[in-house]
Amino acid sequence: MEEKMTAPVQEGEERKYSVSVVAEVLTKHRPSSKFLKNVGLQPNSTGKSSKSNAAVNARVLDLQEQLEMSRQRSEVMREEMDAMKRKAAEAEAAQAERDKSYELLLKKAEENDAKYAQLMALLGAKTGN
Repeated sequence: MEEKMTAPVQEGEERKYSVSVVAEVLTKHRPSSKFLKNVGLQPNSTGKSSKSNAAVNARVLDLQEQLEMSRQRSEVMREEMDAMKRKAAEAEAAQAERDKSYELLLKKAEENDAKYAQLMALLGAKTGN
């Protein structure tokens, strides 16, 4: 099986997929494999092998295309999720900076209020004497 997978590809031929190689090896060693029949890679009747092989190959190609499309969708979704995570992290950092600025403003306002109260007390004491 490994030899068939690593065998060089002839010009004009496509590389065999692992599913095709497994089906070929299992069929060679055990022509009536229940496993292959159950997974749909071998027909129940052996009389129409070329048509059934074409059907199997078409099904394999269809499944491979579906798998590739699924992988591409998954990759796109992963990239979108990473972008959203970056934006969320940036938003959290910006919010933390705003919170820090707000706390500084509150502290300065409290200091100014205390200074104003002291100033008013001094002015009240001077005018009261």
